[in-house]
Amino acid sequence: MREISEIIEFFYKCGTVVRVPEQWLTMSNDLRSPSEVSEHLLARTGTALMSGDFESFAQCFSFPYDLETLEGQRQIHTRADLKTTFDAVHAHLVKQQVTIMARHCVSASFRSDNEVAATHETRLLSRDILVQQPYPAFSLLKRGADGEWRITCTSYVIVDSAELNCALQAG
Repeated sequence: MREISEIIEFFYKCGTVVRVPEQWLTMSNDLRSPSEVSEHLLARTGTALMSGDFESFAQCFSFPYDLETLEGQRQIHTRADLKTTFDAVHAHLVKQQVTIMARHCVSASFRSDNEVAATHETRLLSRDILVQQPYPAFSLLKRGADGEWRITCTSYVIVDSAELNCALQAG
């Protein structure tokens, strides 16, 4: 769990100590607030992306999954398609020498009992250097019949990295 300690260290340096609850790293149907749902999925997908753990990453998505960047829209229908995108984004993070992916929920609200609309911000750092400007994203999160929350669509607004936009559009 090195990534979690790095995120905590980053927030500590910024004057805010944030502890990531352990349940946010495993599937959990005990999440109560919309921000808990968002933070849970951000923690799981961020840890998986940083460590190269596709299996944990894939558990957080439902299909079809809609993905949008400034480069266009894409619908991902299979785990194989999701793996292509995962591999491209993970390779981008490695190439940029990202050591900390700090993401936090900006806002989240229930659209229904089983759907959350959420925005989050991502900061990519290499040690203590910001790799690119922070960027926002909007996601729809839905609870499945099994009670688990999954991401159904995400729209990214990344204005200063054509490479990351291309990685997200891999396929």
